Amino acid sequence: MPVMMRRCTVLAFALGAICMQAAHSLWPEAEAEAGHRSLNRAGFDAALHTVLDRYVDPVEASPVLAESLKRIVSGLDSYSHFLTAEDRQQIRDRSRGGTTGLAMKLHRAEPGTRKPAWVEVTAVLPDSPAQRAGLTPGDQLLKIRGQDVAFLLSQAEAEALMLGGDGETIALTIQRRSEPAPAPANLVLAGQPRNLVEGALVLRGGRNFAHLRVRAFRGGTADLFKRNLKELRRAAGSSLAGVVLDLRGNPGGDVPEAVMIADMFVAEGVLVRTRGRGGQILREERAHPDGSDSNIPLVVLQDHASASASELLAVALQDHGRARVVGERSYGKGTVQDVIGMHDGSQLTLTIARYFSPKDRLIDGNGVEPDILAPAAISASVDASLESALAELGRKPETL
Repeated sequence: MPVMMRRCTVLAFALGAICMQAAHSLWPEAEAEAGHRSLNRAGFDAALHTVLDRYVDPVEASPVLAESLKRIVSGLDSYSHFLTAEDRQQIRDRSRGGTTGLAMKLHRAEPGTRKPAWVEVTAVLPDSPAQRAGLTPGDQLLKIRGQDVAFLLSQAEAEALMLGGDGETIALTIQRRSEPAPAPANLVLAGQPRNLVEGALVLRGGRNFAHLRVRAFRGGTADLFKRNLKELRRAAGSSLAGVVLDLRGNPGGDVPEAVMIADMFVAEGVLVRTRGRGGQILREERAHPDGSDSNIPLVVLQDHASASASELLAVALQDHGRARVVGERSYGKGTVQDVIGMHDGSQLTLTIARYFSPKDRLIDGNGVEPDILAPAAISASVDASLESALAELGRKPETL
């Protein structure tokens, strides 16, 4: 690590403690005794100026401020982060169309413990580079491109390391759930994944059911879903008895695509709402009656890796009474980030709101509770969760 970066890192770590000491010495004793012992903006500014002006060696302000801001913002939650202009340029240089086909989450270092940051694989798309590399949900990435993830500050830094071009190889060190020790692996990036929506007719009890699996939400996913459902309806003739909307392992993505799918089955009312500071409603997405199918029996299938946009879709259908949710409690990611460009070319990504269901249920940190608990199948030959969903659809329509 370069000398200047080491110095910036040390100063950034120490800044909090220095602020407390400097603020106490810079404020009048009477003010401190009056109860003003909590660090405020004035105290922070005073401590920062002290660091920049009085440290034994000259301090370049820009890298110290950037490092401090990275730590401040990334400490708020898992999805807020700060990128310098140089960070953004590096990301642009690395972004050359290659994809991994995995979703991951950076678990930050826990204050007061020795547990460092670590990266968890939360979802793996089928026939993707991640699947071909043998990655599965629950695996841990210990090193990416030779860099120890324990020193990463934000999710954005982890994701930036996974960028590259089609055919590029990324060296990983992985702790697999099924192995006792870490092992190296090579992940070869590929182009954009296909088959984000897969549909099939399933015959049970002499009746046809549509099984539609949505792997992730990208631009055009809602149209793909609609097209697949239309083809299955045509194949089933007039005998389509219900739909299983399978969101297992779906890490989310474009929320508007998920909302459009919910709109296909709900004729009126709020589909999703966002609330900002103080609970203020910032936005509501509402259903449209045109083209909505409010009658066909519907079951949503989810698991613990179903996250973000997939949770919003599931809970919208659940709250409107349009679908029963079968499976496991979902992941619990329901926040809105605003991307704010700064005058120097840096960029702040900040959580400004949380998603709520039509009945005002909080998604973030809670997930979506299934109506029918159906743990993930242990046997590879029998999809027990899907069978539970089909069994629920097979009940008399008036009992759904």
